[in-house]
Amino acid sequence: MKTLKITALLTCLALLGACELVELDTPLDLGTELGLPETEGAFISALTNDNQRGWETIRFTLEGLNGIQGCRLDDTFTFFNDGTYRYDGGDRLCGDADDLRIKTGVWEANFDNLEIIFDRGTSIEATATLEAYVENRIWLTGQVDIFGEMMDIRGVYGAVD
Repeated sequence: MKTLKITALLTCLALLGACELVELDTPLDLGTELGLPETEGAFISALTNDNQRGWETIRFTLEGLNGIQGCRLDDTFTFFNDGTYRYDGGDRLCGDADDLRIKTGVWEANFDNLEIIFDRGTSIEATATLEAYVENRIWLTGQVDIFGEMMDIRGVYGAVD
């Protein structure tokens, strides 16, 4: 069992090491105006543009890494108003959870907590919290399980339509 954990850890480190780390730009100062939606309808409209809206990755960080995972910078996703999404991992896949170029699933909004819940009730359920919505950019935070360790993730995404 110990050998399996060590092998898994080394595999994870190798996969993370395959991604190019890029220095972070100075984050936008959001000040006191976060632009958070005031109603559930506004929240869903911000994500879907009342039909569908594509988002491209501007910044992505994983706890413990001092930079952006460059392989995430070509990722895009689209929220559809019918509660489905499409994720495109781009040409540069990071490995591990980012092992397929195209993924689809369902999402729902938990407006009270400004959360987006992906694939509720499945083995890949994930939750992202909307931290800000400013000028067609969204700031999302969440956590990811990497070999039993929960790590914080943050992303900034820009609307592409």
